[in-house]
Amino acid sequence: MSRATSQLRIRYLSSAATSLIDGIPVTFIISKLHQIGPNFFDDKSSSIAELQVDGIDRPFWIHKEWLILQSSFFQQVFEGVKSNDSIIKIRVPSPETFESLLEFLYDGDADKLYDTLTQDNYFDVWKNIEFLGLGPAIRAVWIAFYQNNIELDTRS
Repeated sequence: MSRATSQLRIRYLSSAATSLIDGIPVTFIISKLHQIGPNFFDDKSSSIAELQVDGIDRPFWIHKEWLILQSSFFQQVFEGVKSNDSIIKIRVPSPETFESLLEFLYDGDADKLYDTLTQDNYFDVWKNIEFLGLGPAIRAVWIAFYQNNIELDTRS
């Protein structure tokens, strides 16, 4: 990773998110979290909080480590969380597309996320990406879908 890319990424993240482990690039930490993320996604026993999303009938069990490093929205949310066993309630532009984005933050599986995108939901997914302040990896998946499916259709 170039120094410019590293500095851009650090500017994107708050100072709290970049100081988890001094001297280790955030992108390295995220890659390691993605490796173990499937074991923690929606795991109540290890979560710091219950996330309730307006428009979704079930809670999500979330972990600060995965969310604050990849979402400026969740960085702000967790500033107000003082203890474990908290209940966090949020509203997102498109509840229907939220779970696949949350799962990506845990597993980093671009192919799986790409497969959830459709011509009917891609714009709703984008609204959530913007609202949640998600990083370049998740945006790259969306852009690839857009270029391969939407842009091509408009050229025909």
